[in-house]
Amino acid sequence: MEFFSHPLIKEATIEKREYQEKILNIALKANTLCVLPTGTGKTAIAILLAAHRLAEYPRSSVLVLAPTRPLVEQHKRAFESVLNIVEPVLLVTGKIKPEEREALYKEARVIVATPQTILNDVSCGRLELSEVSLVVVDECHRSVKKYAYPQVLEKYFIKSKWPRILGLTASPGSDISRIEEVKRTLHADAVEIYTEDEPDIKKYMKQVDLEWQHVEFDDELKKAQEYLKAALRDCLSKLKEFNINIYTKKDLIEAQHKARMEVGKKKNPILYYIVSLIAETLKLWYALELLEIQSIGAVKKYIEKLEGEKSRSAKRLVKNETFNKACEIIKNYKGEHPKILKLREIVSNIFKEDENARVILFSHYRDNIENLYENLKGIDGCRPCVLIGQSKHGLSQKQQVSMIRDFDAGTFNCLITSPVGEEGLHIPSADIAILYEPVPSEIRMIQRRGRVGRTKTVKIIFLITKGTRDEANYYISQRKERKMKKILKEMKENTNLLNWSGAANNSVQ
Repeated sequence: MEFFSHPLIKEATIEKREYQEKILNIALKANTLCVLPTGTGKTAIAILLAAHRLAEYPRSSVLVLAPTRPLVEQHKRAFESVLNIVEPVLLVTGKIKPEEREALYKEARVIVATPQTILNDVSCGRLELSEVSLVVVDECHRSVKKYAYPQVLEKYFIKSKWPRILGLTASPGSDISRIEEVKRTLHADAVEIYTEDEPDIKKYMKQVDLEWQHVEFDDELKKAQEYLKAALRDCLSKLKEFNINIYTKKDLIEAQHKARMEVGKKKNPILYYIVSLIAETLKLWYALELLEIQSIGAVKKYIEKLEGEKSRSAKRLVKNETFNKACEIIKNYKGEHPKILKLREIVSNIFKEDENARVILFSHYRDNIENLYENLKGIDGCRPCVLIGQSKHGLSQKQQVSMIRDFDAGTFNCLITSPVGEEGLHIPSADIAILYEPVPSEIRMIQRRGRVGRTKTVKIIFLITKGTRDEANYYISQRKERKMKKILKEMKENTNLLNWSGAANNSVQ
C-alpha cells in the first residue's frame, strides 16, 4: 500500500488514492467545492491541503469549521492523528473564556470550531483572519442564507493575505440556485464531484445492502387516516377560496409567513382569519403526518396537546366533527403503529443473529424518539440510547459527544437519533442503519445513509407504511438525488475558469 508523503504528515497515515490526489492538486490552485460520497476521505484531502498551506506559509494558521460540536471534536481527533506539528489542534468552544481564546488563537496552527463561535470572535476582534491560509468548510451545503458560514467566509476572503477555501460535502442539494449560492459563498473556481459509480471511487466503497420493509394500516387506522385527510381537504378548500393554493407543507409554511407579514401591514379581520385558518391546517397536516409515519403514541400525545391549547385555530379544530371522529378512533385504539411492531421484530432478529451488532435508528420527530426507546429497551440484547439536540430539555453538546463515544465503545448498541445525528458523524462501529421514515430531502437521505458503511459491509433498512406519505417522501428524495448528481456533473464540466490540464501532473507525493 502506498501512502501520501509530506513533512507535515505523519508517515504511513493517509493511503494514497488517485482521486484524492487529483482533488488536492486542484485545491492547491483554487478555492474548491468538493463533493464526495460519505466515507471516501474528504477529511484526508482537507488534512493534506492543510499540510501544504502550513508548509507554504509557515507563519499562518488553518481554520476548520463544522456545524456541530460532535463534528468539531471528530475533526480535532482526525487532524491530531495525522498532522506532524508540535502545536496541539485547538478546539474552540464557548466554554473557554473570551480572553483565553484570544491568547490561544495566536499560538495555534490548526483551529477547529463551529462557525458561530468564530463569527463572534472575529466580530469582537479576538481572532484576526489575515494570517489564516486555509479555511476548511465541512458540510458546506449549509453555506446559504443566514447561517454563519457565509458571514465568516466573506470576512475571511477580504482580510486574509493568502485566502484559500475548501468546501466539503456529500450532498449539496438538487436546487441549482442553492448549489450556485454555495459555490459563490465558497468563492469556488473549481467543482470536483465523484459519485459511487465512478471506477476511481467504486473500489474503495464498502458493500451496502438495501432492504425495504413495507407495513400497512389495519382497517381502524385507515378509517382514522381518511377522516384526517377529509378534514385537511376541507381546510385546503377554504384556503383556495382566498387564492391560497397549497400542495406541500413548505407551501403552507410560506403562506403562513406571508399572511403574518400582511397582518402586520393591514389590520384586516379577513387576514386574521386566514392566519388562523393556515394554523389550523398546519395542525391537521402535522396530526396526519404523525399518524401516517410515526406512532400511535405520538399522535395521541399531540391530540392531548391540541385539546389543552387556547389558540383560536386549536379550539376550532377540536370542535371539528370530522377531526373528532379520527380522534375517537385513535384514542380508543389498543394497538400500536405497524412500523413499531415491524421495528421490534427487526431489532430482535438483529441481536439474535449477532449480539455484537450496532444499530443506528433515525427518526425525525423527537416526540416519537422517546416512544421508540421505550419499545426497544425491553428487547433481549438491545441496549438503546438516545441522541437528540440541545433544545427543549435535550442533550448538551458535551453530552452528545459522550453519547456517541459510549455507543462507539459498545456501552450501548442501538443509537436512536433525531436529525442531530444525521450530519457528518463518523461512527465506524455501526453495522446497520434503520430509517424509521423516509424524508423528502435528498441531503438528509444521503447523510443518513452515510453514517454506516465506511469500514465494512453494512445494511440499510427503510421502513415504509403503504398508502401514506412515506412512499411519496421516499420517491421524492430519490428523484432529487438523481437531479443533484446531474446538476453537479454539468457544473463540473462547465467550470473552466482555470486551466487544470496540468494539475494532475503536479508534484504532490
